[in-house]
Amino acid sequence: MKYVAAYALLVLGGNNQPTEAQLTQLLKEAGVEPVAADVNLVVNALKGKSLAEVIKEGSKQLTSLSVGGGASQSSAPVAQATPAAQTTQAPKAEAPKKVEEPEEDVDMGGLFD
Repeated sequence: MKYVAAYALLVLGGNNQPTEAQLTQLLKEAGVEPVAADVNLVVNALKGKSLAEVIKEGSKQLTSLSVGGGASQSSAPVAQATPAAQTTQAPKAEAPKKVEEPEEDVDMGGLFD
């Protein structure tokens, strides 16, 4: 992903057809040790193509994926409070206790260094 992002940065910077050397240089300046085979793969895959068209085609493919995040319909109906129900004294349900989990130290790959 970092190779594609670096390629996109070069295109957005005005270079419509970045070379392997330019992509490698940008990655090194960003503190990434690039793999030549991966750089070659990205440059050759995008050679002669408009980045905007590649993104447009990729967006079409994303619409067919189910990535979650949508609200699902529950089979249980939502309880509505009515004025009559509010006046009766119902026993209060005890709130579930929150279980605290220990924090994990996650390696972000130098993202915030």
